[in-house]
Parts: sequence; C-alpha cells; structure tokens
Amino acid sequence: MNKLQRGGITFYAAMTILLVAIGILTYMLVMRRDTLETTTVTNDYDEFNDGLGRPNSVTKGTLDEFGAGIAETSVFNRDINNDGRPDRITRTRIENGTPHFYYEYRIELNTPDGYIDITPDGFRTTEGATCALQKLRFYFKPDFHVEKISRPWQETWSTPTMASQINYTIKKNAFYAGASTQLRTVCDVSDLFQQ
Repeated sequence: MNKLQRGGITFYAAMTILLVAIGILTYMLVMRRDTLETTTVTNDYDEFNDGLGRPNSVTKGTLDEFGAGIAETSVFNRDINNDGRPDRITRTRIENGTPHFYYEYRIELNTPDGYIDITPDGFRTTEGATCALQKLRFYFKPDFHVEKISRPWQETWSTPTMASQINYTIKKNAFYAGASTQLRTVCDVSDLFQQ
C-alpha cells in the first residue's frame, strides 16, 4: 500500500468520525430543544383543579374545520351520595373555534333502576382567553358538594366584575343550591378558589 492510499483511508476515516460526531451533537440539540418546549408551555387553565381527579375513561373528539366541537369527554365514577354505588360525573370540553371554550358537567346517580341525571341548570364553565367567568370545583370530603364561582360579563372578557359563589349539596338524591354570596371584583374567578 503506498503513501497516497494510506492518506486516503485516513482521510475517509476522519471524515466518517466527524460526520458521526456532528450527527450526535445535532440529535442532542434537537432533543434538548424539544424537551424545553414541552416542559415550559403552561397556562393558568392547566393549573386549575376542578377536584375530580383522574378520569375512569377519556374519549377524544374531532373538531370541525373551524376548530369547533367536542374536544374531549371524561367520565368519573365516584360515589357522591354514599350509597355504595359508583355514580357518574361526565366532563365535556367544548371548543367554539375561538380562544374561548367551556366545560359542561353532567351528574348522574346510579340507582337500582339505572342512572338518573340530577345536574343543576348552568353546570358549566365559561372560559375566556384571559379570564374565566365561571368555574366549578368538586369536593368529596367530608361530604360531597360543588362550589360554583361566577361573574357577569361586562364590556370585554377582561373587564373585572363582582363575583359570587354558590355551594351545591345533595339531599335525598337531588342537588340543592345554597345562598349566593358575593365575593369580590375580579377578572379570573379561578383566583377565588381555595387552594
């Protein structure tokens, strides 16, 4: 083997090692960027906890060409009236093709004759791009109850208005609304829930 052939082999070996090193570095940079993007993207709505915990089942929906429709339906099996049977709470996320959306809740008691819907009127959230006008939080201890905090819309979504709170309890397998209590003027009612 002459000097020219040994130099060519060395050159190709060095180029191969260099290309592999560049590939590894590129892979590491891309993976690091993807990790940073997925771990830092959050918003206030991701942080709000409606108290239902982990769902027993989740069904993803399909939105139309405008981004509207049922995005997701989650079902929670929880005994809410202490009769030993798992009742059903269904949370449905409905998109309307804008930055605004809402969660609609349905509450059904599991009776010997099947499920009966006991959902009060207006059991849904109202979520704006910057502020939520109505939210619900479910509590299971010491007794099941639901806290609803809402405020009226005025001029714009982000115009603060007086918020009020209503607690719902179950008595004789029906929901009862407590008295409405005024809280304070806010933009996002999520800020008024106890952590």
